Amino acid sequence: MKRLTLVLVAVVLVFATAVYADGDGKSDEGSWTGEVVDLACYVAKGAHGPDHSSCAKSCVKNGQPMGLLTADGTLVLLAANHEDGDPYEALKDLAGGTAEVMGTLADRDGLKVLTVTSSKAGD
Repeated sequence: MKRLTLVLVAVVLVFATAVYADGDGKSDEGSWTGEVVDLACYVAKGAHGPDHSSCAKSCVKNGQPMGLLTADGTLVLLAANHEDGDPYEALKDLAGGTAEVMGTLADRDGLKVLTVTSSKAGD
């Protein structure tokens, strides 16, 4: 399990770095609402939702990457803003629950990355 988690984190970081390195991808500023998921459990097992909340919080606080699962089923990788990582860190407390996340969404080769500039608990 640890090996799978490390591989998943490495792949996510490689793709996230590629998105930031090349500025030719589409990007939009705005606000998105969805469930904050830990990617290790969601991608590997489909685990999410209120029953998975305590595990999700534990996973992201221990370094697992986070994503935002929107109502239409779109999964977006969440990334910390280089100037202020606090809003990203605050999302860790909302893992397993709904959040409204503001920031810049970049899309490159099918990978969507939302750089978090602010966030709040959703309805």
